[in-house]
Amino acid sequence: MNEVSLTSKEIDQFRVNVNMLVSPDAQGGHLESRGLSSTGEVVDAPLHRHHVALSTYRIDVALQYLLSDQWSLQATVPYAVRNQEASVEWIDPVSPEERQAILRSRDIHHRNETYTGFSDADLLFGYKVRGLLKTNDVLSARLGTTIPIGKTEENPWELGDAGIEHLHIQFGTGTFNPIANLQYNLPLYRGLIITASARGMLPFYENSKTYRGSAELGWTTGFTYRLFDWFSFSGNYLGFYQSAAAWAGERDINTGLRYSMAAFGMSLATLEGISVSANVMFPLTQENLYDESDAIEFGNLVSLTTSYVF
Repeated sequence: MNEVSLTSKEIDQFRVNVNMLVSPDAQGGHLESRGLSSTGEVVDAPLHRHHVALSTYRIDVALQYLLSDQWSLQATVPYAVRNQEASVEWIDPVSPEERQAILRSRDIHHRNETYTGFSDADLLFGYKVRGLLKTNDVLSARLGTTIPIGKTEENPWELGDAGIEHLHIQFGTGTFNPIANLQYNLPLYRGLIITASARGMLPFYENSKTYRGSAELGWTTGFTYRLFDWFSFSGNYLGFYQSAAAWAGERDINTGLRYSMAAFGMSLATLEGISVSANVMFPLTQENLYDESDAIEFGNLVSLTTSYVF
């Protein structure tokens, strides 16, 4: 039986997704051999380590408008809360004066603070193809750009070398970055669907503060099984690659990594037009691309998504 094409008046035109992501136990740090004098000068200090624990709570609100049964327009606005806790791991013996210098230096680099703000938004045009390889399979392609609404920082390496307080955490890149997103769903047997997706972002110029963000590539493969009309569960493998970002053309050692995760989730259709899904993600591997990299190592992640179609 051939699928009937639907006009915009015969389909639900809007979808609102609210996704909450919790990353409670990311860890990072680096060796350090500098301190800060009481007069604000950078001085040599015994070897020690800065340790940083970062908890992130993020809410993404996405609005999708269906122009037809094939074309769509989607905008996503993220808001994040990042709680940073900083400490010093003592390695070499220190005098009381050296200890105070090390703690002053830590406080200009990493502090016990909570940072909040909007991250860069996304704007994507989508096109959907049905029956590409098999009846009822779906290929979705989206192209667009980030919108630089997230707060950006001045070069932290220059400020740190000058003994000035700074922040490595950024909420945006300060640039418009092209995005491409592909997703393919292949029904196999009754409620079983094989899924695969890929998403890439490619910053190609510096912002006004000489920062150029990382190129990113993420991909997933897995399955969704619909047990009942109102309940389904899924399993996925997630991969992610991030290149090094740069400040004035010099590599940012806080960036550059590869990691993979396993994800398990379930979805409930609660009321007409409303569905709720939950996912738990477990780290499998993480590899920093550079030996001296300070890239944060992720722990377990949990997400909860509510969708409303109207």
